[in-house]
Amino acid sequence: MDLRRLRAGEWIVAVSGAVLFLALFLPWYTADAGKSTTAWQSFAVLDVVLALIAASAVTLLVVTATQPVPAVPVALAALVALGGLVATVLVLIRVFDLPNEAAGREWALWLGLAGSLGILGGSMLAVRDERLSPPGRHTDLTGRPAHPPPDVETIPAPRGEGAA
Repeated sequence: MDLRRLRAGEWIVAVSGAVLFLALFLPWYTADAGKSTTAWQSFAVLDVVLALIAASAVTLLVVTATQPVPAVPVALAALVALGGLVATVLVLIRVFDLPNEAAGREWALWLGLAGSLGILGGSMLAVRDERLSPPGRHTDLTGRPAHPPPDVETIPAPRGEGAA
């Protein structure tokens, strides 16, 4: 595991995934009797989908830190971006369309929305962040120091058939 491979996007995704997962256990809605209900109590399947998306967001951090090549983390970041979009849409629907027994919104609903937006934004950042080596310091694709590339050998252009 090499934590030097982790960039800002992966950290944002992992923290946002943990926030979304934690928010599922906190009060999302107020019932008619003044009692608060969590996402696990209010939803049938939506809570499981959000928990899986949050877990995949945290998994991106581990995969990026353990994979020797960037292909797998970039592909997973693209899938997590899709999951972040799905989570954001699902939570936004539940912001505007309250469950039947709910009378009002609680603070953890907004925390869940922030977590899903963080997953979406962080994974988009993780997908697009492909830095080049800084001048004078050569690194490989994972960001580790590497030997400088060999000089390019120039060869003369071929002569045409009619040239003498």
